[in-house]
Amino acid sequence: MRTALSAATAAICFLFCSCSISVDTQDEAVLQEATFARGIDEGKPVDPGDEFSQDDKIYLYLKFAGRPKKGEVESVFWFRDQQIAAKSIDFAEVNEGVIFSFGEFTYAYFTLAFEGIPLVGEGYRAEVSLDGEPLGTYEFKIKPPEGAIPSLISGSVLAKGMVDDYQPIEPTTTFAPADTVYLVGRGDFGNGTWLEVEWYVLGEVAEAATRSITISENLSDTGFSFSFLPDEGWPAGAHSVVLVINGREIGRYEFTVE
Repeated sequence: MRTALSAATAAICFLFCSCSISVDTQDEAVLQEATFARGIDEGKPVDPGDEFSQDDKIYLYLKFAGRPKKGEVESVFWFRDQQIAAKSIDFAEVNEGVIFSFGEFTYAYFTLAFEGIPLVGEGYRAEVSLDGEPLGTYEFKIKPPEGAIPSLISGSVLAKGMVDDYQPIEPTTTFAPADTVYLVGRGDFGNGTWLEVEWYVLGEVAEAATRSITISENLSDTGFSFSFLPDEGWPAGAHSVVLVINGREIGRYEFTVE
């Protein structure tokens, strides 16, 4: 099964700021800038960047030209294919009663706060839209915990089996229909690292075979293995298995069944 992620909450605020440059007042919202940050101070992003600690509150700061009078802007936060939070607001409600003038921008920021401990690594994004039309997709990352060692695969192979100390039996890239295929390897894994494998049968992902593990301490020179045999056996042809660490593909292993 795919890795699960704990629920999160999102909020949004709007700020207004006069600037010295000339920008025509307009009815339509035009997004000029999107910035991730760790806070907002006096209407400006604090410590901008796209990499956060597991306990950080995440701010997505948006800068729009002028004082838009209409339009609903929405930010949806995702981890891979899992929606974790969403929030929207209507410009008409926010700007009601505000005097529009030259030289102004509208600033908005969404906040994301995880209710549990998020997985480290890549795969996070915010999708911003206006009245259902995409404005942009913005990616961010979660850093490993303090003191985590770098994660690195030192070696990995496909094989027909494995002994107790994670040594492969009959390494090969050619298998029979009834063979269980093993992916066996070794590496260093930092605290918070998660590994995942996806098996592809004739180019189609076998969703039920996806497996993942999360490591809760620093481990050096440690073995790992994943294995799979479809219930009906392997069909003849070309197949593959993909190894992912912290949301990033680090190995794709092709094999043939004859």
